[in-house]
Amino acid sequence: MIPAKKVLNTLNEHWGVLELLFKRFKMTDFSLKDVQNIIKNKNPQWTSERIFRETNRLLNQEIIIPLAKSSQLEINRAVADFASFLLQEEDLGLAEEITVLVKDLERLGTRLQQAGDEGDFSELRRFSRIMDERVRKIVKLFQHNESAIFNIVEQAKSDNSNLSLQKRYRAVIEAFDEYIEPMLEMVDIRGQFHACFAVIESQISHQIDSIELFGRGAHDKRMLEQLRTRILDMHLIGRESLRKSADMLMPLREELRRNTLITRQAAKVLGLIRKNGVDRMLTSVQPEFVSDIQRFSLGQKRHMVAYMASLAQFEHDDYQLPDQTDVPAYHSPNIPDYQDVHTAFARTFADNGNKRQALLGFLTSQYPSLDADEMLFLYQKLVSDQDFELQQDNERAKVTINEHTFALYPFNASTVQETHHDTD
Repeated sequence: MIPAKKVLNTLNEHWGVLELLFKRFKMTDFSLKDVQNIIKNKNPQWTSERIFRETNRLLNQEIIIPLAKSSQLEINRAVADFASFLLQEEDLGLAEEITVLVKDLERLGTRLQQAGDEGDFSELRRFSRIMDERVRKIVKLFQHNESAIFNIVEQAKSDNSNLSLQKRYRAVIEAFDEYIEPMLEMVDIRGQFHACFAVIESQISHQIDSIELFGRGAHDKRMLEQLRTRILDMHLIGRESLRKSADMLMPLREELRRNTLITRQAAKVLGLIRKNGVDRMLTSVQPEFVSDIQRFSLGQKRHMVAYMASLAQFEHDDYQLPDQTDVPAYHSPNIPDYQDVHTAFARTFADNGNKRQALLGFLTSQYPSLDADEMLFLYQKLVSDQDFELQQDNERAKVTINEHTFALYPFNASTVQETHHDTD
């Protein structure tokens, strides 16, 4: 077995060589000649014998290892992982990795509670240690993925290739769609993350109260308190890490969206120019610098002087913008009066025997021709109405309104107060 101190000394002496090897051949193989060239580049004063001796040193200490049945070499995976950590060159992981670890935490919390209820303190300590290791791993994954997203953003910004913006930012869009969005959904207040932590916190708190009640296992109590604190801290670290990651990706995503919009508009204009001609398309929008007579004749000096003088004195016409208070608020002509909607809903609720009534179900049946944004406007008005006692479903439902699908937790009315809006 190679002594650890010996390997560390070699890493320290040849760190510049290994860093260049890692960046140039991170996921590919390389030849012995490549290693010798890099050592020669870093140490130009060394002789050929010393370069050969140092290359063998890296091989003998298994810092670089040969591929099976090949003369090619690769960096030892353990050394590569260590270099990735030091250089912050991590690759973005999967959201499912964290999801699996969170579900395993929930399973371990149930086993810990069972061991505590049975009075098996050795099992209680064992599951506490395993849960502590899972928590540390989840925190490490959050930090690892945050560094990976930073690298993705920096690489996308510094890419000077001639590829289109869509191709250069492809990794940015994939990171947002495959990691940020699933993780944001999971750490939502109604997501799996929050529900799992609430259950685990309750289980650990119950065991701490039980230990305090019977007055034994002070060391176990301290261990459980530390585990509970670390789990709550992990929840906050996860939310903060996702916020930072989303803040790094969103500007590039917005830039790509604007670029795509401009490209579409430019393509549309060029298509019209090819179809109708430049003069017919641009004459109406180009500035009138010269008259038709001057366009086809040679101007004299006095004409040029007059033209330049008019340009120097050119000023835009003043236009007084209206005040914000003078502009009436826009109201869609398709949206019915809210008082009529309120009255119709109260009447429908009474006709159904005061049973629970879904707000969106009522709106879609009464006003099927409304657009999605108009329907949601009325829905928000009903939700905010103090005359209705509302209950929100615990499960997310998908609702389709005029070919637009929304995922939400719908509200239902269980009681309608008698108000002056109601009619007989």
